[in-house]
Amino acid sequence: MKLRARQDTADKPKIGLHQRPWSALTGSLGSSSAPGRLRSCDQRVDNNQYPDLIVGAFGVDKTVVYRSRPVVSVDAQLVLTPRVLNPDEKTCHLPDSDTMATCFRVDVCMQISGMGIPETVVLQAELQLDWLKQRGGVKRVLFRDSRLPQLRQSITLGQQDKQHCLNYTVFLREEEEFRDKLTPISVALNYSLDQSSAYPGLSLRPVLDHYSKTFHQDQANILLDCGEDNMCIPDLKLSAVMDREELVIGDDNPLMLTINSANHGEGAYEAELHVFLPPEADYVGVERRREDLQRLNCEHRVENDTRVVVCDLGNPMVAGTNLFVGLRFTVQRLDDAGPHISFELQIHSSNKDNSRSNSVSLTLSVAARAQVDIRGVSRPAQIVLPLPNWKPKEKPVKEDDVGQLVQHIYEIHNYGPSSLSRSLLEVGWPARFRDEHLLYALQILTEGPVHCNTNNTLNPLQLETSSTLQDTPELLGFLKNTSTDRSLRRHRRSTSTGHSSKTLNCSTVTCQSVECIVGRLDRGQSAVVKIRSRLWASTFIERQNIPYVLNSSVSLRALSMPYRVQPHTAPAQQIDRDVCGMGHS
Repeated sequence: MKLRARQDTADKPKIGLHQRPWSALTGSLGSSSAPGRLRSCDQRVDNNQYPDLIVGAFGVDKTVVYRSRPVVSVDAQLVLTPRVLNPDEKTCHLPDSDTMATCFRVDVCMQISGMGIPETVVLQAELQLDWLKQRGGVKRVLFRDSRLPQLRQSITLGQQDKQHCLNYTVFLREEEEFRDKLTPISVALNYSLDQSSAYPGLSLRPVLDHYSKTFHQDQANILLDCGEDNMCIPDLKLSAVMDREELVIGDDNPLMLTINSANHGEGAYEAELHVFLPPEADYVGVERRREDLQRLNCEHRVENDTRVVVCDLGNPMVAGTNLFVGLRFTVQRLDDAGPHISFELQIHSSNKDNSRSNSVSLTLSVAARAQVDIRGVSRPAQIVLPLPNWKPKEKPVKEDDVGQLVQHIYEIHNYGPSSLSRSLLEVGWPARFRDEHLLYALQILTEGPVHCNTNNTLNPLQLETSSTLQDTPELLGFLKNTSTDRSLRRHRRSTSTGHSSKTLNCSTVTCQSVECIVGRLDRGQSAVVKIRSRLWASTFIERQNIPYVLNSSVSLRALSMPYRVQPHTAPAQQIDRDVCGMGHS
């Protein structure tokens, strides 16, 4: 049989049977299935005014005496004064400083009672301030003397004392030290018997009444901007605009969002503007040069693998607040982006009702765009016949035997901002007029990611080529992005306009086709195609007194770009280039 005392109300204890025991006595005498006997002693074994128990078991020549321990009942009270804290009323002086603070008082009152308890009882008490704040959270209140959020203290209570009271002063930290003003400030009191205290005259230590509360709490609130009912219901409104609508892959893409945050309702506590960034964007900072924009405190955070810029809008963001802020970003990681990216914005607060504003989504389009240019230069720009110290040979063996060396360079340059992954360069080279050679192509040399093929064999006569293939200073200057090609074009035009020259191009003569596949060209990169040829001098010597201009056709077309987003119109360019001009002396 298991016995325990039952207490139906806090102040009206009764004796009776309960279905669940308060404590159980487990013996080790005899078999667990054997019947036993239990007897309450008429005499107190230890004279402590509590009945003791004698237990025996069948078949075992032993008995056991269970002695009762004194039970201490504690009546405790925890009171906070005042229960509403006004942060603007700083009437409390903090020790060892000149700081004034908002304070309140914590009163702890205790009284003990019980039968056969010692004259004095020692309790170990603990007070915890703002105890509902999770570990690591900022405690909003501290004890004035220790400036700590918790206090442990031994309290000695006499049996004859009517009530023993202690009071403590607690102060509210400065508003900039914490953000939560809405949730109540909870103060908790825990206590237990001091197990290290000695009790003369008692052979057994007392225990606390199982039905006495050992945990008490009370709450205080921070005065809010919430009207007469002290219930804050904000009305948060959000709008935003961008200073551009399109992003170009490869560009720096600076972007500013101008954001308007307003509260048309009651105070919004811990109000924050949240701007969720797309993966392609990076936060630069708050726009501080414009006087019409507020300089809010904003920081970049990562929440659940999502990057967000959080700006403090006030605590509280009072009724009637209307803030404008400019946030700057760069958007550069667009290689794998789709046709659009978006910024998501919303105001968050810790209010229970209407805690968030409307959501705003700002969407920008993504485009791939590149400006490409073909430049060309020839050396020599003009040839005068007959050539000095040169005579035609009926069966030429070396390249020098057929005429003057003519070198032409085509440079493909990508000015960006986007990259080209594959392009096609097509050159029409004036090679023959009927059965006569014009420009006899010997070699095609390349620099950069480019590979060329021709429709006809180069150097079909297998002339012995020169071992010296160095570029002239003019060609080297051209490759260093000088303005040589432009000056040469202007010079050729001014020379030819003074004569009635005849132009030989792919419409009037047979051209050799050169096709070049150009690989990836990022912004600022180039590829070069060089054509080494010889002017077939005998063809032009037979036609004296007629100046000629040999003209090549060049076209470039982008085949693909290394992005998910492709341009609506592929970058392309088509031009005609003068290879060289000829006259007779």
